[in-house]
Amino acid sequence: MAFCSAGSTFAQQSPVPSSTPEPVASPVAATPKSLRDLVNQLDQAGLQQVIEQLRSNYVDPSALTNQEINQAAVEGLLSRLGPGATIQTRAEAERPPRNHPFKSDLIEKQFAYLRLGSFTQQNLAQLDGALNDLVGRGATGLILDLRTMPPGSDFQLAADILSRFVPKGKVLFNLVQQKDGQERPYTSSADPIFTGPIAVLVSSENAGTAEAIAATLRSEVHALVFGQQTSGRAVEYERYLVGNGLVLTIAVSKLVIPGSPAVFPKGLAPDIQVSFSKQQQDSVLALADENGLRDYIFDEERPHTNEAALVAGRNPDLDAYETGYMGGAAKQRAPKDVVLQRAIDFLTTISVFRTK
Repeated sequence: MAFCSAGSTFAQQSPVPSSTPEPVASPVAATPKSLRDLVNQLDQAGLQQVIEQLRSNYVDPSALTNQEINQAAVEGLLSRLGPGATIQTRAEAERPPRNHPFKSDLIEKQFAYLRLGSFTQQNLAQLDGALNDLVGRGATGLILDLRTMPPGSDFQLAADILSRFVPKGKVLFNLVQQKDGQERPYTSSADPIFTGPIAVLVSSENAGTAEAIAATLRSEVHALVFGQQTSGRAVEYERYLVGNGLVLTIAVSKLVIPGSPAVFPKGLAPDIQVSFSKQQQDSVLALADENGLRDYIFDEERPHTNEAALVAGRNPDLDAYETGYMGGAAKQRAPKDVVLQRAIDFLTTISVFRTK
């Protein structure tokens, strides 16, 4: 494409000298728009015009057959719909999630800790027993760890778990169907077992069930959510066999919590964002599944020189250095669960203020 030049007019003009140079404004670079932003500017006629121009003029006509255009359209749609629709092989769609155990503990003699793991309806009695035991041992705060829950959308299970914390008869959330807008309400069905402050731990892998629990606890009992933004799959899915052994998964109903922002499709943003790489977090959670929590919560205290050591002629700092570093690699310290540490800090602060 040729561009016209207007240089001849300016070349014949001489600049007028000035005793006071004027300031030169620095150019502000315009932020380039993404491909999606540019395509979004096109109306139906503009979209059709782009397709026709490509069909007529593109250097490789074989790249723009009806098959290629349809494939590009499906690929683009699935990309735009994000967690709302996916296509997988049947083997991928039916692969069972990793199994994680249910865990409970009392931290610092006052904070109940529950990690739901691969929780099902059959575990509700176990949850009740653990909650009653921890409350009976004097738990003043609760850490509910949802990070190892499977990425399913069992909203009845979510409602049953929430009924242990939210007053009976309270509407927890609704599932709204896309086709007819019909709402399916879920209500708390029991009196709560625990009513103190709650910290909820989430990760970027959390979906449906876990997202419903975390978002509802924040809305209904003012729980504080720690971790990373969740996946945004707070929907009910239908699956359809397509093509040769592929599974198309489509969101047909979405979670709606009265008075709260939508979780689908962007996910639940935590109140306290905690940076923790997926690899490190998965490693710590797997170790805690096998070995318990203690080693992955509290930082090891390094020995320090004190008066008693000086009288005895010893140097604990030097001893620790020699033990850990001399003659070999540094002694490996257990990795720490920084999300859990932040939750403990929060509950500790709450307990301090309550005692004043």
